[in-house]
Amino acid sequence: MTGWSFDPVGSWWLVMAAALALAPLLAIGPSQRKQSLQRRMTLTGLRLLTLILLLLAMLRPALETRTTRKLPGTLVVLPDLSRSMSVADATGGKTRYEAMRTALADSASEFAELAESWAVHAYGFGRDSEPLKFAAGKFDLPAEPTGQQTAIGAAIEDILAREAQQRIVAVVLLSDGAQRAFAPRDMPPQTAARQLAGDGIPLYTLAFGQPSLGESNDLRLSDMLASDAVFAETPTTVEGVVTAAGYKNQTVKVQLLWENADRKQEPVDAQTIRIEPGKTRYPVRLSYTPKAPGEYKVTLQVESPEGELITTNNQQSTFITVLKGGVRILYLAGAGRVGGMPGIEPRFVRSALAANPDMHVDYEAIKYQPNELDIRDQLREEKYDVILLGDVDASGLSARSWSEMAKQVEQGMGLAMLGGFHSFGPGGFASTPLQDVLPIEMSRTERQSFGEPPRKDVHVPGPIKMLPVPLSGEIHPILRMRDGDLQQNEAIWRELPGLDGANKLDRINKKTIASVIAEGNDGSRSPLLIVSPYGDGRSAALAVDSTWHWQMEGFGEVHRRFWRQLVLWLAKKDDTGGERVWVRLDQRRFQQGSRVEFKVGAEDAQGGVLDGADFNVQVEKPDGTSETVRTTSRNGGAIGNFTATEKPGDYRIVVAARDQGETVGNAAARFTISDQDVELDQPAAEPLLLASLARITADAGGAGLAPEELPDLLEKLKERADEFEEEIVETLTLWDSWPVLVSFVGLLSAEWFLRKRWGLV
Repeated sequence: MTGWSFDPVGSWWLVMAAALALAPLLAIGPSQRKQSLQRRMTLTGLRLLTLILLLLAMLRPALETRTTRKLPGTLVVLPDLSRSMSVADATGGKTRYEAMRTALADSASEFAELAESWAVHAYGFGRDSEPLKFAAGKFDLPAEPTGQQTAIGAAIEDILAREAQQRIVAVVLLSDGAQRAFAPRDMPPQTAARQLAGDGIPLYTLAFGQPSLGESNDLRLSDMLASDAVFAETPTTVEGVVTAAGYKNQTVKVQLLWENADRKQEPVDAQTIRIEPGKTRYPVRLSYTPKAPGEYKVTLQVESPEGELITTNNQQSTFITVLKGGVRILYLAGAGRVGGMPGIEPRFVRSALAANPDMHVDYEAIKYQPNELDIRDQLREEKYDVILLGDVDASGLSARSWSEMAKQVEQGMGLAMLGGFHSFGPGGFASTPLQDVLPIEMSRTERQSFGEPPRKDVHVPGPIKMLPVPLSGEIHPILRMRDGDLQQNEAIWRELPGLDGANKLDRINKKTIASVIAEGNDGSRSPLLIVSPYGDGRSAALAVDSTWHWQMEGFGEVHRRFWRQLVLWLAKKDDTGGERVWVRLDQRRFQQGSRVEFKVGAEDAQGGVLDGADFNVQVEKPDGTSETVRTTSRNGGAIGNFTATEKPGDYRIVVAARDQGETVGNAAARFTISDQDVELDQPAAEPLLLASLARITADAGGAGLAPEELPDLLEKLKERADEFEEEIVETLTLWDSWPVLVSFVGLLSAEWFLRKRWGLV
């Protein structure tokens, strides 16, 4: 359709005012005595045409052509291809997958008609989502569902990314609704549905399968909990939960299996539980004392009663690293004043360390009476792994004792000086051999005398929170409260209560390879925990002495874990196990098809990081084959990913490190892929979840439907095709063209030329 449009300059009133103002100019001209009537009419006509052209330009006329076209819309169809769709609980004894295929086939004509107006794109999903061919209303589905996971949330996120350039008009999800996915495909489906709602895209869900298969007889072992690293000759506890369904008034045995030197598992402990009516969960706790260091496979197993159909969920396994011996700790705490008693912090620290049966603490309060206590013989005979110095003034021990302590750190012992009014420089340690051992520089001018008020220039006022400083994107093992997640770890530390102040440690010891791994939340971000290797040992400077607040205010687990990890790191019995080459996994058991991420690293002879080390990584599979895995370098090591985890069984990562062509060492670690089928382990459908996802998009028109309603849905969507049209307006402006400008200039020039020629100017 074609028509005229006007866009007057200012408004219509302005154009009319201009016309009225310029109209009198038409009456102004030469007198009849000077020029003939014909000449006067010519000049008036030229002026009139000029005025008309000016007024037309002010009206800004345009010729508009309007056409309507349909917008290209996309209907996305998501069929579930996971193994749980093979359960035969649909109408007529069909499997869910057969019922879904039938529903799609019965709607082929409606899909074909809809495809004339919209693009129909299909993606089958299980763990991952892959495009499906669609032609003549039919979908090219595989013969059987084989997906190892059901990642509904990730599938919706995938199609939003894949179809980002398309106009998605609706999403049709066909599934049993049982979300069973693991990282990194474990995005909550509710989050994905909210993304659809935010974009105004309706989600239509069609549920297949029954929400309950009845009470089948099944024993399941879950929630296995075991420490990744323990010490030889120390009791080790493994916990789990047995879930019983269908069984009543029966007695079953749970065993702890421990791998021996021949890599065969044998029972080392057992517990009998009696299944009672009305009770389904039974916590179990078994223990064993390993004798020799090494890496061992550990299995928690519940016996399978006769007639149990699913037995793959009756056990869980992991790997435990047994380290040499326990940790012997000497804790020296200063009284703060002559004849006084230590503060409250030592009592809480000792309690935190005592919670670990593999840690043995010798505690001594330094009261400075007599002065310069000599403990050289004690240090030599007891062979401590770690020494903790809490608010101990340099005058508390003899100079020879400090020299012996520095010597033992150089030979492999760990040392940590804790905060206090008489720690570091205020305690006079700038004049002792610990000046070179500790990772900070101290000055004699910082000396704090007994009986004087605390010096404000050497302390940071509280309250102050201790926050981790990520190094190369990771939190130091001492501060890691949760495996693998940087943000969650940081959140835990921000939640802890503030401490009562700290020593000012603002000068790093340049003679050591020191790292600030924790700082305060004050304006200057004061260093609160600094660590460094020294000789064959390690040292730490902890600026605070009131971590007891964590225990008293409900964060006892963080308090205990922090002190344990600090001591283990000082004793070189942390994640690296004191070895020069190491491989670390955040967990030791995975589901089939999972991505296994691991970290490798190497240290020099002094315990420093070998940033330039080259790593050769091989992963040995359960079938005896191996695969080379490439790693990506990062400061402090490298990261690798292994994805060929389809086969259940034990895998072994073997790492060889070289530096500048020289062999540094080797390391190995094992992990296991469970043979539990998460898709068929608990195969009940969850139609309520699908309905709730559809309701999230209700404002956009989304709804949960029965499979037989699919044809009606497609008819409804076909009727909406007219809603997705747009009107295209093509405008041809006439007032801003060259002909108009030339005409306007020509008329003015013609009038001026004639007036000049006729002698009127």
